[in-house]
Amino acid sequence: MRFCITLFFLIFATNLTLRAQDELPKAKALYDSGEYDKALLILSEFLEKGANPEAFMLRGDCLQKVGDATMALSDYDKARIYGFSEDHLFLHRGICKSTVGNMDGAKLDLVTYIEKQPDDSRGYYWMAAVEYLAAENKACQRYIDMALALDSTYADAYYLKGANYADQGRNLLAMESFQTAFELNPKLHRAKMNVAIMLIDMGQFRNALELLSELRLENIDFHPEVLYYRGEAFYLMHDLEGACKEWDESANLGDPDATLNHKKLCMDLSGKPKFKRRSFAEF
Repeated sequence: MRFCITLFFLIFATNLTLRAQDELPKAKALYDSGEYDKALLILSEFLEKGANPEAFMLRGDCLQKVGDATMALSDYDKARIYGFSEDHLFLHRGICKSTVGNMDGAKLDLVTYIEKQPDDSRGYYWMAAVEYLAAENKACQRYIDMALALDSTYADAYYLKGANYADQGRNLLAMESFQTAFELNPKLHRAKMNVAIMLIDMGQFRNALELLSELRLENIDFHPEVLYYRGEAFYLMHDLEGACKEWDESANLGDPDATLNHKKLCMDLSGKPKFKRRSFAEF
């Protein structure tokens, strides 16, 4: 009888291991291809059959990608409890904690990751991001410099450097950093838009319009903002007709500031425009 019970659990454990060898790589491939919902389905069904630290870790990563940071943190903690020992847990959990506003917890995890992986620029970058969110500009700059010392081609670090300079009113340095970020990663289209916004603030409206015209041709998900800023540039050039045309198109795509401006200035012919609050960071 005892032999039969032992054999049963041995077979069960073997089957569970074989399923993990099959399902976890499949879920990881889906995660790598950006199909997070499909990966979540596989991982959740797998975890219903028993705890697995790698599955909890990967499901936490998927949950973070789809914007469910609270559940992601729960899975990261479960991964740790069930024995997940790879260092990147601290990096991913630290990033997730910063998303929910737990900055002290984020710093603790990120410092732990930096101590374990001192040559990985990502730990320093995310520490810089946490310091940026806390408006600690000097600390943010220090960590950015450490990240770039390890990886001089780190486009996101240059982007954050630009945002940090912009918040301090150091516009020329900010524009230079945004430009470097875009050169290193041409998919960072917001870096180009940030340069255009700063050109508007500096009164260089035609140069700003030139960049914004280029962005209109790109496959981006923030066309309404691009059109809004084109409208702002035209308005500040005293071209109300041009501004109204851009704001009308932006409003039709759902931009609330463009909608308000178009109604007040172009339909009601009264009032002053509402200019967007400047925000340069993106994580």
